[in-house]
Amino acid sequence: MNFDESLQQYTYEYEGVIFVWDEEPDCGFMDKVQLLAKNYRKNINRIINFMLADLKEMYGDVSEEDVKNKLGKPIIDYNQGTVSYCEQILDDWHLFEFKFLDDQFETLECFSVNG
Repeated sequence: MNFDESLQQYTYEYEGVIFVWDEEPDCGFMDKVQLLAKNYRKNINRIINFMLADLKEMYGDVSEEDVKNKLGKPIIDYNQGTVSYCEQILDDWHLFEFKFLDDQFETLECFSVNG
């Protein structure tokens, strides 16, 4: 666990997924991190399909595999219920984000492209 001065958040990376908190999490945070990382990976195809129509509208004929390879590391903010992609390489300037309503990533909403 590190405090990132530039983000003003606590950060922790686990198996290619970055987690962020505004306040230092309690000592039991690893259980939640492990669960969310596992469920994120398990549902990556569902997540990509959730975003795909909007991404095709912006970038043309991109495939599920293109998106999977170009998203970069996900950043999960559990307290806000969001997943962000700041390192995506579909372009150089947009940030992708969506809300998740459960720890299984079965209910996703509000995909947005900012930048």
